[in-house]
Amino acid sequence: MSAAYRMRYLVPVIWSALVAFETGAQISLRLGGMTLADLPPGPSWVKAAMHSPGVLLAFVCYFFSFLTWLLILRRTSLSVAFPASGIVFVSVLLTSWLMLGDAIEGLQWLGILLILSGICMLSPGEK
Repeated sequence: MSAAYRMRYLVPVIWSALVAFETGAQISLRLGGMTLADLPPGPSWVKAAMHSPGVLLAFVCYFFSFLTWLLILRRTSLSVAFPASGIVFVSVLLTSWLMLGDAIEGLQWLGILLILSGICMLSPGEK
């Protein structure tokens, strides 16, 4: 099996990993922030944030997201990859709705459709 053949099938896996890591980071930060909401800003808040499981998990997710993004940019032009990464907005919105009970209003649903349409329009241009 050639490297090009393997990479063709790895691309969706790598993109899925990026979406999962980015979404995980945002949801983790939200959960971490919720635990810090009652603390006053200051050094004690920073210390509590650095020990918050949600915040720490977000750092880990961002680290792996960075590595995944580098893999994507090795094979995809930035002019396609960066706009396509907008799928993360959709993923975060839907995950926060499903996991955290955040409301999604009508205009947000329209925004999801527009983002997905834009990503679909970018796809044919990628080689």
